[in-house]
Amino acid sequence: MENLEFCDKHNIVNWEYILLGMTEAKDSEVCKITRADGSSSFHGDIQALLRRLDRQDLSQLYSLVQERFKDHPLEGHDLDLWGDLRMIFDPNEEDDIWLNQQYWELLRWKLHEYSGVHSLFLDGTSIQINMLVEKKYPLKKEILEKMINLKIEAEEESTMAHELIKFIKSQIAEQS
Repeated sequence: MENLEFCDKHNIVNWEYILLGMTEAKDSEVCKITRADGSSSFHGDIQALLRRLDRQDLSQLYSLVQERFKDHPLEGHDLDLWGDLRMIFDPNEEDDIWLNQQYWELLRWKLHEYSGVHSLFLDGTSIQINMLVEKKYPLKKEILEKMINLKIEAEEESTMAHELIKFIKSQIAEQS
């Protein structure tokens, strides 16, 4: 894995969803991330965030969302973002998503090395399960085995991908 230095990177200070325009009679909104230096970046969905933000950025964004959530309820895209980030950083094994794993049909398993997150894409639904590489989630043995059988999609062969596969295999062994 490349060693990425961010000496001159500025902290995320805000996020907002902005309307870019209409396409095929539907609004096209993106998440605008603003940094302390005034620069901003635009992200279409959680997968775009995972490709372009590193772990520190994701943690900062989650803290900002939690902070805003305390003061007033989130709705729309903000609620979706909070749900995605909460699943990554603070999963609740009592959530329906984890309790209904027997219905999951896995399509893909992808590694976002930059953010240190791996994603499961489920068939027949727009649900994506995003998880930190080194964190244990309430995944059942059957799902872990399906992940290994799918093979992970990574941009290139990497230590992180190999370590993640070893980690998943150790979880399978624990549940045997």
